[in-house]
Amino acid sequence: MRLFSIIIATYNCGPKLEATIESVLSQKADLFELIIIDGGSTDSTLELLKKYEHRLRYVSEKDNGVYEALNKGIEMASGKYLYFLGGGDLLRKEILEQLKVSLPLDERSFVYGMVCLRQTGEHYLRGFSLSDFRTRNICHQAIFYERNIFSRIGKFELEYRVYADWVLNLKCFVDESIQKIFIDQVIADYEGGGMSETQEDSNFRKAFPLLIKQHLGVGQYLLHKVDVIKTYLYLTLRQAVPPGLRPSLSHARRRLVSRADRKKDWAH
Repeated sequence: MRLFSIIIATYNCGPKLEATIESVLSQKADLFELIIIDGGSTDSTLELLKKYEHRLRYVSEKDNGVYEALNKGIEMASGKYLYFLGGGDLLRKEILEQLKVSLPLDERSFVYGMVCLRQTGEHYLRGFSLSDFRTRNICHQAIFYERNIFSRIGKFELEYRVYADWVLNLKCFVDESIQKIFIDQVIADYEGGGMSETQEDSNFRKAFPLLIKQHLGVGQYLLHKVDVIKTYLYLTLRQAVPPGLRPSLSHARRRLVSRADRKKDWAH
């Protein structure tokens, strides 16, 4: 058994996928297996996969989205820890070898570090508390899931097309049988602009308040309601402000949110 199973879900990622593959293959070979689940790409992806087929395993067939692809990867994986990358993301040099000494080998563990947004060089995040899930998630490029987590929690729930990882991570943090370990290292450089930033998940939005109430308690549920009211008031105010002043209003709101997030991220 290899220590790591690196799983990449891809669809029509083209040339940028090669850089992702190379960032994995540059790691120490006996530490990992690389599995790519392609959704039936029609661009140059298949040619690229054939180029590397002696060093990885892949499947190319139509699927119902990224989380079905990742669930296929989970079924194929044999490593102790499972890790998910996207096309365009890059593993940090020698990171697997650096991490191997920090990972428990006999426990159900959720191990996470930091990621770096390639466009800005910004690092996200330092440590995470259960209450943080009310407002944000941990990037999947930062997380190593011990394989038995999926036997206990289950795989990604396909009803959530964009935020199934948010639901899974929340359930992991709530479960006291799963050890949560933060490692103060940058794991990967992530591309950004993915589906969580560009697509809506109506099922998640409908279910989210009840998920908060069920897993985080009534207090966090009420705080979520306050967040919703604040957002509604902001949008209402924005409509009332002349168009020429709206960028200033948006900028002020981003500064306030960014300041609050920075305080959270660097408080540990």
